[in-house]
Amino acid sequence: MFKRIKPAVIIEVLLHLLFWAFITFIPVLSRPSDSNFRGLFSPWHLVLVNFLLAVQFYLNAFYLIPVILNNKKQVWLYFSLLLLSFITLDFIMVHSRPAFIFPDGRMSFGPLHKPPFFVNFNLLPLTAFTAAGFAYRYLADQFAVISNKRDITNASLVSELAFLRSQISPHFIFNVINSTVALSRLNPTAVEPTLIQLSKLLRYMLYISDEQRVTMAQKVDYLRSYIELQMLRFGGAVKVDFKFDVTEPEKAIEPMLLIPFVENAFKYGTGNVAEPAVSVYLKTTGSLLDFSVTNTYDPAEPYKDEDHGIGLNNVKRRLELLYPGKHSLIISQKGNVYNVHLQIQLK
Repeated sequence: MFKRIKPAVIIEVLLHLLFWAFITFIPVLSRPSDSNFRGLFSPWHLVLVNFLLAVQFYLNAFYLIPVILNNKKQVWLYFSLLLLSFITLDFIMVHSRPAFIFPDGRMSFGPLHKPPFFVNFNLLPLTAFTAAGFAYRYLADQFAVISNKRDITNASLVSELAFLRSQISPHFIFNVINSTVALSRLNPTAVEPTLIQLSKLLRYMLYISDEQRVTMAQKVDYLRSYIELQMLRFGGAVKVDFKFDVTEPEKAIEPMLLIPFVENAFKYGTGNVAEPAVSVYLKTTGSLLDFSVTNTYDPAEPYKDEDHGIGLNNVKRRLELLYPGKHSLIISQKGNVYNVHLQIQLK
């Protein structure tokens, strides 16, 4: 269980504990030596006050700001709850003070005596720790954004390199060229459009994939080029069915997210598979992308590599980083049919 906790989290928790221990025990240890005033600084009351300040800090930093203000966007509710917590904690601090009478006898306060406003020492620390909650939440969110961008960049680079190594390989290009040569003998008029499709495929792989995001029109164009080249390669040996229904082609999506599933379908859905068939379906409705790939395969045939194609695990990781909480990926196997169903809420 503890092995799953990141060292950075443990260090952060220890730093928080040290901080609260410091601000709690320093005032206790530095109480005035004058016996007339030592009763004003009750150790237990100081511990209680610092505990309530911690409640205000963590309530603001870990619930009110991220949940109420950032996620739910309820500004008035946020400030109402913040004010309510402020007043409640101040009330507890004031009325939990031990009874104390100043030496001159002119002023006293305790659980049954509400002190005058200028004796309410809780307003400043409560305000300070409320502001500290704001600062802590802002810095934590900024560090999270920086870390997330770095992870996305690393995962994208690994995915793109793995994809290029898999696709732009001598074996792949060799098969395409051989198919084109054979086609030039059987149907010379089809050679030119075939080379155009190959040119589009290579152009996307070499240039467009360097961009951070591509349009759905570019994505569809690439998928179509890839599928048509595979149809050229396998001819009538593989039953291929694909349909693209993109209503908003200008919508943007990160590159190299969909093609690995199609590549794996052809990789594992051909060969010794009886009656091989591959089906690809892509549809966008508003901001929702619905993508599914189905292929037949031989359950008795071992996987051709550990990663089940070109980095399926890496694609899953990229989806988690790029679309946290905004995607659904379901991979199922039934009989000799392998199905991938992916839904993404596009940005």
